[in-house]
Formats: sequence, C-alpha cells, structure tokens
Amino acid sequence: MDFRRIEWIFLVAFIALDIFLGWSMTQSQRVYLTATATSESSQTAADIKHDSISLPALSDKTSDASYVAGQNNNALSQNYAKLSKTNLRISLATDDNQTLTARLTTPLQLGKKNVVKQLETYVHDSGNVLFGSHYSYMKDLGSDTRYVFVEKVNGRTMIDERAMLTLTVKDDALTMYQQTYIDQVQAMDNEQSIMSARDAVYTLYRANEIVDNSRVLWVRKGYTWLLTAKGSQVYTPAWFIGVESKSSKSVSIKRVNAITQTVMKAH
Repeated sequence: MDFRRIEWIFLVAFIALDIFLGWSMTQSQRVYLTATATSESSQTAADIKHDSISLPALSDKTSDASYVAGQNNNALSQNYAKLSKTNLRISLATDDNQTLTARLTTPLQLGKKNVVKQLETYVHDSGNVLFGSHYSYMKDLGSDTRYVFVEKVNGRTMIDERAMLTLTVKDDALTMYQQTYIDQVQAMDNEQSIMSARDAVYTLYRANEIVDNSRVLWVRKGYTWLLTAKGSQVYTPAWFIGVESKSSKSVSIKRVNAITQTVMKAH
C-alpha cells in the first residue's frame, strides 16, 4: 500500500475541509451582520416615523471614493489683476485660504425671471470672476439674497468654504461677491466603499442630530475639509443634509463623513 499517497489524499481532503469550514463561517458571519444591519435599519426607520420626521426618497446604494489633498495656493492673488477694473472694487485677504471680495461699483440690475441664469452668465465671464467656469450653482446652500456656487475640481464637487463663490443680491441687483478657490487636489489613497445617502441620514438620526417634528429637505454628496497636515489641506467625501424644523422653518446643514460614517461638527 502506498502510504505516502494515502497521506497526500488525507492532507488534500483536510485542507479542502478546512477551506470549506472557513468559508462557511465567513458566510454565516456575513449573513448575521447583514441581518443585524437590516434589523437596525428597519428599527431606525420605524423610530424616525414615530418621531414625526419626514424624509425624501433616499438611495441605499453605496459608491467608492477616497480622501484627497491639495496645497495652499495663490491663484487668486496672482490673477485678480485680470478682472474688470471699471466696475469692480477688489480686496484680497491673503491668509492660508485666500478670500477675494469684489464689490460692484455699479450694481448689476437683474430681471425678475431666470435670475440664476443671469448670474451664471455673469460668473462665467472671465472679466467678472476668476475661474468662473469651475463653479456650479447649488440652490440648497443659498437664499433669495445669497446665491452660492461651489467649485468642481477634477470631477469632485467641493462643498466647502475654501472652494466657494457667494453672490449677494439686493433689491434685484447683484452688489458684490466673495470667492475662495482650490487649485488642484490629488487622491491620497485607493478608493474605498462609502456609505449610502440613507445610511448617512440614519447615522445623523442615531446621533440625535435630527430632532422630533423636523423634515429632511435634501441630501447631497461632496467633499469637505477634514484637516491640515504639513501645509496640505485634506478633504473627505461627505454627505450634506439639510434639516428643517417644522415649527420654526429654520434650516440647518449637517455633515456626515462618508468614509468613517461619523457626524462632522462645524469647523
């Protein structure tokens, strides 16, 4: 009898059994975790309904993203001389995050219809706003007198005060704007799975950041500042959530880090 052959057969069988048992345990654990997460989500949904909190349609789809970083830049101070000198009075704060303030010496009168389109036309004129084509209007962040445009960098929407253009309208006329600008950002690591919009709202609720008798108006995904390290600004993908009090009608904007799945406080 070929004992070495028998030993080999038993060894292969043992390894196969070990792999099968390991796979079975992993699958059981996944099923348990999925079942637990589903149970928690169902309970959270029930609690939200019980607390008279209204939600919009929320996607449970996840996606991939990574942290990004960018260096402080002088793009605004280096280029502001290109702006129109006939109708703009410009001042520039040259701290770590440059802020350009432009006041129109003669306010730009706006028609009552299609105000956003009129402002977009103004913004995209390089004589009026530096790098204006890099910004997109975001209604959720503004008001009737404050129109907010956010910067898109390498396909990423930067919903952050360091990459924002805010136009002030008074008495149907554009009177001034403030601008910050990020030049470039680079991915810091490989992309990883981030939480869904629904899970972001549920996380906010569990952290007691959504009170009874309120309404979630909108949910947006973008990048926001996380920290500064060795002269670089680090940004994280995040969910931005607009929450309105049904009694006061005031709206607050909350943020959830989409990677760590934690609530981000104001900075």
